[in-house]
Amino acid sequence: MNSLQEIELRKLYKPNVSLSTEDIERNEQNKSRAKLIETINNSFFQGIMSPSWYADIDLWFKKFNFDEQVMMALFTYCFQRSALTRNYILTVAETWSNNNVKTFSDLEIYYQKLESFQQNEKTIKKKLGIPRPFNEYEKGYIHKWTEDFGYSLDVIEIALKKTTSKTNISFDYLDKMITDWHDRDLKTADDVQNFIVSLKTKEKNIKELEKKVNYNNFEQRTYDNLDNLYANNINV
Repeated sequence: MNSLQEIELRKLYKPNVSLSTEDIERNEQNKSRAKLIETINNSFFQGIMSPSWYADIDLWFKKFNFDEQVMMALFTYCFQRSALTRNYILTVAETWSNNNVKTFSDLEIYYQKLESFQQNEKTIKKKLGIPRPFNEYEKGYIHKWTEDFGYSLDVIEIALKKTTSKTNISFDYLDKMITDWHDRDLKTADDVQNFIVSLKTKEKNIKELEKKVNYNNFEQRTYDNLDNLYANNINV
C-alpha cells in the first residue's frame, strides 16, 4: 500500500489509546475495516484506489451499518456487473438497506426473498399470458400479496384461475379479490377454497329461495284469477 493510502486509512481508522472496553471493541472494528478496505483496493482497483474512495466507504459503513462481509459483497456485486461507480454502488447499497440488510445473513435472506419473488412474477406472467415485463405498479401488487399479506403462490393462483373467462384482466381486479380474502382473515389456499364453496352454497340457497317465493306468488296470482273468473260467471 502506498503512503497516501496509508495516510487515508490512518485518518479514518487511527487507533484509540483509551483502554475502555467500548474503545477496544471500536479499535478492533477499525482494524477489521481497514483490512477490508485494503482487500477492496487490491481486489477491484489493482492497489491504486483513489483516496476519495476511503471516505466514501467509511461513510457507507456509518450510513448503512453494513458489516464487513456485506461491504465486500457490495463491491463484488457491482464489480461483476462492470458497474463499479459511486452512483451504482450507492443505489445498490440503498436497496439493500431498505430491505433491512446489515449482516451477511440478512443479505442471504434478502436474496432468497428476491429469488422467490422473481419466480412468482414469472409464474403469474405465464398464467396471465403477458409476454412483456411487469411495470413497477404490477410488481408492487405482487409484493403486496406475497410480502404484506404473506400469501403463497397457491392462493394467488386461485385468483388467477377466476380470471380465465375474462378479457383484459387488470391487476386492480386481482388485487380487490385478494385483498378481500386478506380482510376476511383467510390465510391459506384451503381457507380461500372453503370460502368460495360457502359463497356458492349461499348463492344456490338464495336462488332456490327466490324460485320458491316466485312459485308461491305465481300460485297466489292464479288463485286470485280463478276467484275473479268465478265472480264474473256468477254475476252473469
